[in-house]
Amino acid sequence: MLGAAATPGLGWRMVSWRRSLRCLPALALVLLLALGTTGTALADQNDPALDGLFRDLKAAQSPQLVRQIELQIWARWFETGSEEMDRMLLSGDRALSMGQYNRSYAILNGVIELRPDLSEGWNRRATLRYLMGDYQGSIADIDETLKLEPRHFGALSGLGLCHLRLGNEEEALDAFERALIHNPHMQGVKRNVKELRDRLGRHAI
Repeated sequence: MLGAAATPGLGWRMVSWRRSLRCLPALALVLLLALGTTGTALADQNDPALDGLFRDLKAAQSPQLVRQIELQIWARWFETGSEEMDRMLLSGDRALSMGQYNRSYAILNGVIELRPDLSEGWNRRATLRYLMGDYQGSIADIDETLKLEPRHFGALSGLGLCHLRLGNEEEALDAFERALIHNPHMQGVKRNVKELRDRLGRHAI
């Protein structure tokens, strides 16, 4: 999942995460095509290049470099080593962005059935379930995502969103803070952490 939207009525700053949701997969696919489909076991969340990218992400200073590294990370998460599976993920994303939730759900179910070891299949379905209002189902899919890729800052941000919707502020704060450990540059998540800390009477050490 992407972004850090707010829960209505609680004064959260609204972040245009839906717009990010529509743009980021397409940009990641562009970068994926530039990288090329390797067809090896090193694709997806197991790509060893991710370790260095996460180190670079934490050290990055300029917004442009942060965005570039984020896109490289997303591209590798999205890379499956199979052209057919890549097309399925892209089709699921397109259907989701067009509001065709049932079609997207069917496609993403197929992705998960064929590749239960692909973190991004679970993450995409988690996003869809969030949009459908199935927050518990989204959390279940996020749990599967994080088993495969504990650094998935998009999924962790999404976990925070789900807990906000369910009124679980402590759990939401924990998820957002975990997301920032792996990607400290997410401004919407930072704002939500600050507001949650203020609401819960927490103070940074």
